[in-house]
Amino acid sequence: MQIRPSIVAALGGIALLSACSTVDNTGTAVPYGGNPFTYSSSVSSAISGAEPTTAFGKALKAEYIAYAQREADEWYDYFDADFFAKKAGKVAADENILPEDPANWRFSAEEIAQKRAVRDELIALLDGGKREEKPDTAAIAQARFDCWVEESEEGWQTELISQCWKDFEAAMAELRAVEPAPMAEPVAAKEARLFTIFFDFDSVAITPVSERVLDAAAEQWATSMGTVSIVGHADASGSAAYNLKLSERRAAAALGELTGRGLKGDMIDTDAVGEGELLIPTPDGVREPRNRRVTISVD
Repeated sequence: MQIRPSIVAALGGIALLSACSTVDNTGTAVPYGGNPFTYSSSVSSAISGAEPTTAFGKALKAEYIAYAQREADEWYDYFDADFFAKKAGKVAADENILPEDPANWRFSAEEIAQKRAVRDELIALLDGGKREEKPDTAAIAQARFDCWVEESEEGWQTELISQCWKDFEAAMAELRAVEPAPMAEPVAAKEARLFTIFFDFDSVAITPVSERVLDAAAEQWATSMGTVSIVGHADASGSAAYNLKLSERRAAAALGELTGRGLKGDMIDTDAVGEGELLIPTPDGVREPRNRRVTISVD
């Protein structure tokens, strides 16, 4: 649930409570939280408002309206229903609406860093032309990312959190796919799918977010039955020798999780590079959450 002033309201005999913050949510172009008393007017305004001029805008508006209605009709969460109805209204006004910034929701610093890394890739794809090339898929990716953020913050609808992530990853896979050039020669093999999991500082523990990424990787392998490559990484904090060992342990942790999900060990290659291939270049000794990772390539 979005960080908003605490309110207690009875709606249809249901008591609703929301937490608070004064966070400036300008990063999403939605500088207000939800209000359970204005949900009906917010969703009506979004539905009846002017249609966006782009295919992506039209698809995104429809996605947000549908999500707002589910929040209200199925889960009685009128705070977030109103929030996303208003966000749909902003799309209807043809404003440039971005995916939610995890920093504006109640997450730890590590969770914010991990979710921002995911958001950064999404925005890079959207800004790289995917809004225009694949408007419907791009709208699904953004709406499911917001669903994943909002539901993860609430933390109790585990099946819905998992479904939002799976739908998001499926849309992202389509957005990542490179379209063949006209008259190009047939490609003999499918492009490998890349999955990335992140770790807390000096840790090899698999986080709940990483569990869902590993689920998606295992599902992809079950479809392709191809070779899997695991590479462990570390950030630049600590000695190079220690970081190499830490990256090996992270790769081993990912290997154990994947074999536990049914992958065959003889089809998995593992490697570890320590701080040798930083995703985000930093000086030596700097902690960087996005460099503490394991990449999993599934052919």
